[in-house]
Amino acid sequence: MSRQSTTGLAALLLSGAALTGCVTPAEQEQCPASEDWQAWVNAMPGPGTSRSLIVTGQVYLAKGTTAKLEPGISDRMLPPGQQFVLQLSADADAPGGWQPIRGTLKPALESYREVTIRCGEGSLARIQPVTTAY
Repeated sequence: MSRQSTTGLAALLLSGAALTGCVTPAEQEQCPASEDWQAWVNAMPGPGTSRSLIVTGQVYLAKGTTAKLEPGISDRMLPPGQQFVLQLSADADAPGGWQPIRGTLKPALESYREVTIRCGEGSLARIQPVTTAY
């Protein structure tokens, strides 16, 4: 093998090694940082009211990204665990940074063992205990 071929091969191998260590945008973590999660059942009486499960938290969003917190599935334990799903979408006008987020499940059960916040294939948070406000 000539010296020029050897040098070219070495450069190719090194560039391939460098590329395997990088992360493309599609591979980057799509779930934002989050904090201050709380969950409670609002069972306050009143005309025309029904029990609701309220979940709040803070998420750090990239500029141009918005988030919604939607109720997901519950398990069959007694009392059950409830999932909420963080859904991200693009919005050119979104400012980014730490943003408050809130999700509501209505009607809700009387009590919950825990609430899990899901994002993509993973979990952002597990909230325990879930209190009830009467």
